[in-house]
Amino acid sequence: MKITSSPWNRLVAAARLAPADERDASAPLGFATRVSALGLAGIEPTFSALFARLSLRALGVCALLMVVGVTVNLTSVLNAFEPDTVAVNDPVAEWLGAAS
Repeated sequence: MKITSSPWNRLVAAARLAPADERDASAPLGFATRVSALGLAGIEPTFSALFARLSLRALGVCALLMVVGVTVNLTSVLNAFEPDTVAVNDPVAEWLGAAS
């Protein structure tokens, strides 16, 4: 198999030759206390977070009102698409017939 000197192969070879990381990987003193204190602190929400929360509630209320409106007016909407079976009289002919 032919091995070419691609950038990936050069990078892997350089990583194999690198010395092992001997630094301490533990968290600094008091890190867990600071993180838990920040997590449990009563931070006031920003305007954007408050707006997002309230806008989602408003969206839910609007969707509920839309569903209620459609269900209340469903018969009117369905009747609007049915063809009229009643013969429409000509109002001008009726007026002229009544006048003579």
